[in-house]
Parts: sequence; structure tokens; C-alpha cells
Amino acid sequence: MVERLKQAIEKARARREGGGEGGPQAASGAPDVADMAGAAAPVRAAWSALAAFTPDPAELMRRRIIARAKTDPAYLTFDVLRTRLLKVCADNTWRRIGITSPTKGCGKTVVAANLAFSIARNPALKAALIDLDLKAPQLADYFGVKGPLRIADWLSGKIASESHFARVGDNLALGLNTERVRDSAELIQSAAAADAMADMTARLRPDIVVVDLPPVLVSDDAIATLPHLDAVVLIAAAGQTKTAEIDSCERLLADNTILLGVVLNKCREDTRDIYYEGYA
Repeated sequence: MVERLKQAIEKARARREGGGEGGPQAASGAPDVADMAGAAAPVRAAWSALAAFTPDPAELMRRRIIARAKTDPAYLTFDVLRTRLLKVCADNTWRRIGITSPTKGCGKTVVAANLAFSIARNPALKAALIDLDLKAPQLADYFGVKGPLRIADWLSGKIASESHFARVGDNLALGLNTERVRDSAELIQSAAAADAMADMTARLRPDIVVVDLPPVLVSDDAIATLPHLDAVVLIAAAGQTKTAEIDSCERLLADNTILLGVVLNKCREDTRDIYYEGYA
């Protein structure tokens, strides 16, 4: 697994250095230092233009979104994932990371939300969290948002990024969705969707974009989204996900993106010992 990851990273670097359109640099649109300095004021204005939103702490806890409040020692696990992810992204100038799973019920949405909150706790970083599980959106429900939110309007170019995204605090942007999209794969593969993602990245300049993807083995939606991403993390559920399912996902993802690794979720072992309690 480690050797395959090294080979994949080298392949990605070669594409980027060669200037290929499909490489990670094209997807991220990573700016140079001069661009970032010149864009500071417009970026601040773009973030200020986002509607402010404060999620209900009780609802977050009920949904196991613990990385914001840090009241459950298990948040340390997401901090470790965050730090490792930030390191590999910085080393490779990656920005857009997809979170997926082989099948439903593995907890990918919970991991994506906790990872985004863990990143956003660093005031020097800006993060965006986007629900692109278009056939079965869940993030809005997890955040306690009941009103109509149509991410399809943003992806199709009908509304601007500032009109769809909301802001939690000063450095977490949410792209939520409450409406299922019938022709989801066709929409996500459209030129309009690519333009919308590029526009959001250019306007908000998030350091990391965490994208909640559909399960890989359920439909073609996850594969269709990969051109918009730099790399993917696969979430497997202990006692549920089969080794053959992980192998199938690795084969499907290998030719389309970088698989950063597999995270085992829903482990029953209790790690909240005295050591962890001391850090909570």
C-alpha cells in the first residue's frame, strides 16, 4: 500500500510538472505567493459576504461531530488525521480532498465534518466543506439545517458561490444541500460544475476543501467527481466493510486520483484512557 502511494504521488508530480490539464495543479489552481498577497483583500471581502451560521452544539454532538467542541477525547483522532493530511497536501500543493467509502453506512460524512472542523480550529487556516453526495445529501441534516438548499443551482452556475455558501466562524465555509439531484453524475461532469468549483476556490482561497462524496460502489457519482479533486481518503467501517470492497475501490480509484489511505471507522475499542482524558 505504501509503495503504491509513493508511485501515485510521483505520477501526480510528473503530471503537474508537465503542465497536464488533468494534474492536481489544474484542479487546485494553487496560487503563487504574489497572487496570494494581491488577493488578500478580495478574499477577506468574499468571506465577509458569506451568510454567518452557528450550528447547534447539541445537534453536532448528537450527530457525533465532536471536533469543534473538543469535549470528547476522540477529537484527537481527527486532529491526527488533519495534521497528516495537511502535511501531504502542503508537500504536493494539493487542496481538494474527497472523503468517500465503499458502501453506505461507513461514517464518511461524520469523518468529513469532523475533519473540516479540526482544520478550521487553526485560525491561520481556512477550510471549505462541500456536500457532493448529490443523491443522498446528509451534511445539512447533520448541521441542523432544514431550509431548502439546492447545491445544483450553484453547480449549474445559476447562483454565485457567495449566494450558496455559509460561514461558520471566520474560516469554515459550508456548501450544503437538502435536495436530491436526479441527474447527479451528468451535473458534476458538466463544464458549469468545473467553473463553479474553480470560482469558489479563487474567491475564498480555502487552504483545504473537504468534499463529502458518494460511496464508490453505489453509483458512478464518486468517480465522476474525481476530476475536481486532488486526492481521496477512503473510509471503511469495522465489522462492516469487506476486504474485497476495499480492493475494488482501490482498483477503481487508482487510475483517476491519488488514494491517500484507508481510515478504519466505527472501531469499538475504547481509547479514552487516562492519557487521552488529560488532553481533553
